[in-house]
Amino acid sequence: MVLSLAIASALSLGIADYLAGLTLRRDGRNDSVLTYTLISSLVGVLVVAAALPLAWPEEFTRSDFWWALAAGVVVGLAMPLLMIGMGRGPIAVIAPVLGLVSMAVPAVLGPLLGDNLTQLEIAGLLVAFPAAALVAASSHRSTGAFAIPQAVGIAALAGLLLGFAGVFFGQTSPDSGIAPGVVSQVTATLLLLTAAVLSGRLLRPKRTALTIDVGVGVLTALAVLLSVLAYQLGPVAVVAAVIALAPGPTVVLAWLLAKEKIARAQLVGFALGAGAVVLFALG
Repeated sequence: MVLSLAIASALSLGIADYLAGLTLRRDGRNDSVLTYTLISSLVGVLVVAAALPLAWPEEFTRSDFWWALAAGVVVGLAMPLLMIGMGRGPIAVIAPVLGLVSMAVPAVLGPLLGDNLTQLEIAGLLVAFPAAALVAASSHRSTGAFAIPQAVGIAALAGLLLGFAGVFFGQTSPDSGIAPGVVSQVTATLLLLTAAVLSGRLLRPKRTALTIDVGVGVLTALAVLLSVLAYQLGPVAVVAAVIALAPGPTVVLAWLLAKEKIARAQLVGFALGAGAVVLFALG
């Protein structure tokens, strides 16, 4: 159950990441990041609000609320970084680095917060780290606004923030269900809205980009809800490692649709990532 939720979250997030980059490429303006991030986040609020009555929490404590609020703040900070990275840098570099760093934070903090991992789960983590590192081993040269070092820096910062979001979600009670996901989505949206108003950088969206951005919002919200449930039910480190495989579909889509190259090392990384999931399932 936990692995199914985490895998579904990773697939949703991976596709959303690619679409986020495609949104900015379709728009073509350098200052449109905040506009589309806010729009997709608003769409996400509608999605999670619609889902809440279908999965009403058994209990939602004050502690659950504060952990969800903290997750929403870091997600709100990460979303613009993620979109601008996908839109202005090479996706085959941005996505894997994001996954590697976002996995590292829960892997380190999870056991400190009480996660008890089996030997197979520990083995899975040991395989997952080199898997993510190999997937990140791209020889692609950036043709966008960012050089490779800049792209890696943006991806690492976004991954760090998302890693902490996973840890925060893991501290919420299973009885709270998807409620923490709803709170975090609303919090992130309010944060983005405040930034948009204060900066005055909202632009009129282009129709071709707007359609794709709506899909980003739906898929991202779905990924958040699925990941919340997975973090509540399973070890934070293991769930984060599976969700960190989200760059897999992102890189494949970039290869199929944007003609970005996939190196042999990345293919080895994909194979090791699949092996890590098997170890987690057996554990």
